[in-house]
Order: sequence, then C-alpha cells, then structure tokens
Amino acid sequence: MDPGEIDPGVIELAQRVFGLARAGETEELAAYVDAGVPVNLTNEKGDTLLILAAYHGHPGTVAALLARGAEPDRANDRGQTALAAA
Repeated sequence: MDPGEIDPGVIELAQRVFGLARAGETEELAAYVDAGVPVNLTNEKGDTLLILAAYHGHPGTVAALLARGAEPDRANDRGQTALAAA
C-alpha cells in the first residue's frame, strides 16, 4: 500500500458508522464511538455523525452523540450545522 493510500478496511468502517448515523442505529453507533471512532468524524462533504443523525431525524442518536462530546456547532462544507440539518 502506498504511504498516502487509505486502508480499505478504514474506509469500510467509516462508511458503516456514517450509515449507522443516517439510520439512527444508536446503540451500535455509540458502541463504535465508545471503542474509539472519533465522535466528530467527517465524511467527504464535511458532514459529521451528528449532522447526519439530525438530518435524518434521529433524536436519540443525536442525544447519544452529544453525550459523547459531539460538537453541535461544527459546520459541514456548506456551512450547515446539526441544528440547521435538523
């Protein structure tokens, strides 16, 4: 693997946790965050797990991410925050 190349397993894990945020799978997502996945992880558009959970209408997931230190004021590449996405 080239030094600048991202491990495919890391990409797969990131896609999985973003999918969990979109789907509102609170317990599984919280377990990943508790195990070390950064709570403020962003995708290629700058969306955080919190933004995706809020946008897709999952208040329980939003609460769990906030309890784990998610930054509510963190904006994506379009300047939108979780509040704007809700």
